[in-house]
Amino acid sequence: MGQVPENSCPAGWPGTALFAAAPSYGIAGDGRVARHFAHYLDLLGLRVARWSRRQEAIDGIAAEEKLGGCDVLLVLLSDSAIEPFLRARPGLSRCKAIHFSGALVTPLAQGFHPLMTFGPELHDRATYERIVFVCERGELRFPELFPALANPHHELAPELKGRYHALCVLGGNFTVLLWQKLFEDFETRLSLPADAAKPYLRKILENLERNPRQALTGPLARGDAGTVAANLASLEGDAFQEVYQAFVRACAPALSPVCPHERQERSHDRHS
Repeated sequence: MGQVPENSCPAGWPGTALFAAAPSYGIAGDGRVARHFAHYLDLLGLRVARWSRRQEAIDGIAAEEKLGGCDVLLVLLSDSAIEPFLRARPGLSRCKAIHFSGALVTPLAQGFHPLMTFGPELHDRATYERIVFVCERGELRFPELFPALANPHHELAPELKGRYHALCVLGGNFTVLLWQKLFEDFETRLSLPADAAKPYLRKILENLERNPRQALTGPLARGDAGTVAANLASLEGDAFQEVYQAFVRACAPALSPVCPHERQERSHDRHS
């Protein structure tokens, strides 16, 4: 791995000698999260062994052989693959097994979720150090597992992880779908460049960061039932009409008109 630079300790640490006592790490997986976190640990000069099914098919070295000697085992696989991977490899049971899933709760590994989205490009150390970890409350603690990492971290009761992850999906993943819809329809239906919307979206993000409670603008914020109805009518035949209607129901139910399909359902219910 080479020499650890003298400035690679988090601020306030007395020196690089502490890194000699850091745990050794093993990473199972070669997806985006696995690549990013392996790169982060490498930037810190930490010992990392890596395994993936793809690599085992090439070199024939099993996970137990590559990862069995590590102190902390990061199972960075898809949620559905984490438990089968660990059950099939009892030789890894001596390692402290953790995963990065925001939703999964399993007795086989404790969850430490990086509250971040990971693209194809790797980042610098400063970017990784700003990632917040939401840690499933349990036997293992973030500072003990990662004494060399300066990341902010918070604990969450296991029974709250389902709602936590649902909120992350709503706030993060679904906004991407909405913005992708805006970009696509600007170009394909309105003959407008997608870039025209980007200053507007940047300002929305700035307003959210400055004052989340007062960031909402538009017809729902001002109670404009007429505009809401007109918007819904313009989306007739578009699957996103129901998405719009769902937001109105959830956030401003008093503005929610009855859509045609709902009118039919109510009529059917009355005559049933």
